[in-house]
Amino acid sequence: VDECVGPLADGAFGLGGGALTYGEIEIASLDRLLRAVAAAAPVRVFADVGCGRGATVLAAALLFPNLEASRGVEVEPAAAAAAAAAKYLSKKTGRPAIAESTVLEIEALESATKLLPRAAAAYRVPRVDAAAAELLERLATVSPGDRRTRFVTCCAFHDAATGLGANSRAEVRADLESADVLTAGITRTEAFQALLMALINDERAAAAAPGLKFEFFEFRRERAISAPPVLTGAAQLRERLRNDARVLSNGNVDVSAFVGSNVDVALLDDAAAELHRRLGPLVTDHVTKILTTGASGQQIALPLARFMSVPLVVCRREVEDASDKDLSAPLGRVAYADAVDVTYRSKHFGPGQQLYLPKDALTERDQVLVVDDFLASGSCQEALLRLISKCGARPLGLAVLVEKAFERGRDFLAGWPVPVASVASIVSVENGYIELAEDDDADSDAAAAAPKFQLEEGVVLGLDFLPADVDDAS
Repeated sequence: VDECVGPLADGAFGLGGGALTYGEIEIASLDRLLRAVAAAAPVRVFADVGCGRGATVLAAALLFPNLEASRGVEVEPAAAAAAAAAKYLSKKTGRPAIAESTVLEIEALESATKLLPRAAAAYRVPRVDAAAAELLERLATVSPGDRRTRFVTCCAFHDAATGLGANSRAEVRADLESADVLTAGITRTEAFQALLMALINDERAAAAAPGLKFEFFEFRRERAISAPPVLTGAAQLRERLRNDARVLSNGNVDVSAFVGSNVDVALLDDAAAELHRRLGPLVTDHVTKILTTGASGQQIALPLARFMSVPLVVCRREVEDASDKDLSAPLGRVAYADAVDVTYRSKHFGPGQQLYLPKDALTERDQVLVVDDFLASGSCQEALLRLISKCGARPLGLAVLVEKAFERGRDFLAGWPVPVASVASIVSVENGYIELAEDDDADSDAAAAAPKFQLEEGVVLGLDFLPADVDDAS
């Protein structure tokens, strides 16, 4: 092997030092190796243990057609899957790629007289996802707590341009009663760390990426703890409300120092991320479009739509008498050939206010999140919710930058079964002083307030299998 492959080890196997670790052996090296072996003794069968996708097995069969057999065995399918994915990604993108594959293995029960064969059988789950979590939960209810599980992660690196390759493997064993899909995070972390350390210690990889360095999590954690605290979107907004907002004589809160006239883009980006977190996945994972109105509403809706990767729809307000209102205000019905409209009463502009939207802007397939800058009385937001329903779409929630809790807008919207989330809440503006609610993350109940799945009367959910001694009638 040293004579035939050693001189080409750096080029053929990726990692230097002559160590045959991971990679695809070049056909010329394989040819020389097999011919050297054949010169010493007849070769009838070629076997490759850890064959991956079988490239070497096929190459041997083509190079030596007189072989009785050319066979390959992959002892770690996860390694083969990670290697294939890394090669595919690198080939398609033209850049170095890293891929991982994590599998869950659950041992069989030898003495399982009280369990159906399906429950006692061994399991191998190729992806650790929601289905794996459900399997663990179901088996835990009918299995002894000390039933063993194993999480295995294989990582692979491949650079199609240089032929550089490396791989790593990590595993964690746990009893079934303590096993969880989060355990896979341990194996993934260890496998990625081992792979990165192998690459950093390789001279070719260091030359290809001179800025590449590895740092253990503990060091990063210590540095993060000693660093100055970074304010969240909610904390930043509360600071700006305390320092830069003003209470007007009519009770309105002027935030033009950072929203409206002067836009603090970074603040609104962070606030959008905070709204996304507070709404929770029960809402955000199902939103197909965001609906807003007004310039200030668009300023918070746009970063949230970009954060969620969904389209932003903007409805317009009707101007009834241009002589009495701002001529620069957007027109409503006259701007659309075919529009849907709703009417509402505004606290500041009185009754008869109208919102317009093109009929094709929302469809029956859309699930819509309403976004606005302020929630005060709730009349405008309630009109937006009616507009969504009138288009045949489904409203999923309301997200606002600032809530004026003392105007009871949230109570006004209580008839709509949608969660409401705000980044900051003002509880009082008496005597020109802005009093903010304690930020105890109360809006985290926005997701909890979302409509939940309820079983109809007489519907029963059960396992695919039950202990054999349980009576069917029970």
